[in-house]
Amino acid sequence: MREDIWRSGLGVLLLALSLGLILAAGPARSQPVLNELLADPASDWDSDGEIDSKLDEWVEVYNPGPGDVHLTEYWLRDGLGDAVHLNLFGVLAPGEVAVFYGYHAVAWQLENGAGSSGLSLNNGGDTVQLLRTDPADPDNLLLVDEKVYVAHEGADDRACGRAPDGGAWALFDSLNPYEGDLEPQGTGCEPTPGLNNDCDETPTEAVPWSEVKA
Repeated sequence: MREDIWRSGLGVLLLALSLGLILAAGPARSQPVLNELLADPASDWDSDGEIDSKLDEWVEVYNPGPGDVHLTEYWLRDGLGDAVHLNLFGVLAPGEVAVFYGYHAVAWQLENGAGSSGLSLNNGGDTVQLLRTDPADPDNLLLVDEKVYVAHEGADDRACGRAPDGGAWALFDSLNPYEGDLEPQGTGCEPTPGLNNDCDETPTEAVPWSEVKA
């Protein structure tokens, strides 16, 4: 009888410990990733009626799930120095993308007394970092994702993008075809800020961005 009681008590204890571990772990955290970027705009990407080498730069972020992401916890920075260029904003549902332009960065910098450099994406190659506020230390930022791109990826109206969303990086060069030997090779795919990357890496005929938007 005592042995049965002891075994029963042990079973309850083990069950309680298991439940405690599950509750402590909680649901899996959704973590966004860099999904596409364009460093050298030669088109009016932000649709304000003007082409601007700073304001028309853009970086796209993708949420692979499983839950929503509150982007106010995330920041963008390039590879030079520790200064951030933009505190992101909005809520990103699973499977969604959000695009942030140079004008977003300039507005945030002016509001926070941080100059007006924009996203600072160097055409000759650079590093773009996605950072998250450290829950244990709000003054510290943790590296979430990073993309290093080289000169031919940063040429006029060429974008670096994951194909498909969240996948391997590729060169989206339909507006300015790349015919060189360096990696990544051109795909003929279109840059798609704010849209899902459906590039199948099948070369296509180059078309102006105005037609792509239409």
